[in-house]
Amino acid sequence: MPGGGDSRIAGWNGGLVLEDRTQEIYDQYELKIYNTYRARGAVILETEEGLKLCRTFTGSEKRLEFEDCVKQHLNRTEYRNVDGFVRNREGNLISVDSLGEKYVIRDWFDGEECSLKKREKACGAASNLAWLHENLKGVEIPSELMENGSMRPQEEIFARRNRELKRVKTYMKEKRQKNLFETQYLKIWDTFYQEACAAMEQFAESECSVLWEEAAEEKLICHGNYNYHNILILKREEYGWAGRLTAAELAGTAEYATTNFEKAVYGPQVTDLYQFLRKAMEKNEWDTEYGMALIEEYDRIRPLRKIELRLLYILLLYPEKFWKITNCYYNSKKTWIPQKNIEKLLALRDQMKAKELFLKELDKIIQTNV
Repeated sequence: MPGGGDSRIAGWNGGLVLEDRTQEIYDQYELKIYNTYRARGAVILETEEGLKLCRTFTGSEKRLEFEDCVKQHLNRTEYRNVDGFVRNREGNLISVDSLGEKYVIRDWFDGEECSLKKREKACGAASNLAWLHENLKGVEIPSELMENGSMRPQEEIFARRNRELKRVKTYMKEKRQKNLFETQYLKIWDTFYQEACAAMEQFAESECSVLWEEAAEEKLICHGNYNYHNILILKREEYGWAGRLTAAELAGTAEYATTNFEKAVYGPQVTDLYQFLRKAMEKNEWDTEYGMALIEEYDRIRPLRKIELRLLYILLLYPEKFWKITNCYYNSKKTWIPQKNIEKLLALRDQMKAKELFLKELDKIIQTNV
């Protein structure tokens, strides 16, 4: 079997390095493989049924079956550009080699990760998310697969993170010698902690918790990790075998595919929009016009209710990036802080004013929304 070289196919972001013994894994499938390529901890397979991706697997089999239920549901809708699983000859999702290593093969796509620096591409990704959500309604999951299948209550998440912020501040203040990261962190801690408390208070005073109840009743699924790594913009004819690619049948956003549903759960779907929007805004200096364009593009396909816009506002108000930097510090060796972490902290500080302006604009929209 030929292979080697850079696959030039983007979108996989993780997994363990595969070894040559994967041939014994391929033999467990009804697949005619033309070629293979290495791709960031995985192997891309060119097959008569289109592109496939093979990687090692270390998670729960029940969780994998949960994901499969979500993707099977999508296959019965108008949205089919997802990395569905390929079952082996025995009908299993997981295949095991002679050394006990587990592997999974899934459908894949010839494409590149969505660039958040290009507004038209990011807007396409926003509409892609809206189409995905339109088709992730009424998703039936067997009860035996429901372990960790629902999103945790937001107030619980806020409370846990706020406790961690206070714990880290106390730890830093008690240190006799502080490095540059710790010095800068303590200077801005009060401002971000106030935001964290404000978000928690606003959530408690709002009726947003009803969205979790609605999600459970209507069986609404969230992707759970909708970011540019998991959004592929498809190519068509670059390799000369485009006719074997999985057909893009999603009207209006046919050039997009959504991958990696490892964190999919029942929950308010607007939380996916929040995750995507926050990352996009951080990479674009909280440009208000840019952010509003993404919200409008999503709303064009899946109209946002006032209560959803309010939850979006509260989630954006919460300083999640600051908490993530805090969490990274708390769980790492504190004697040496990477320069990149210091740069992230300073960038966060510098974006505070622009973020505030964007939130004010979003609040205006909420106040006028009926």
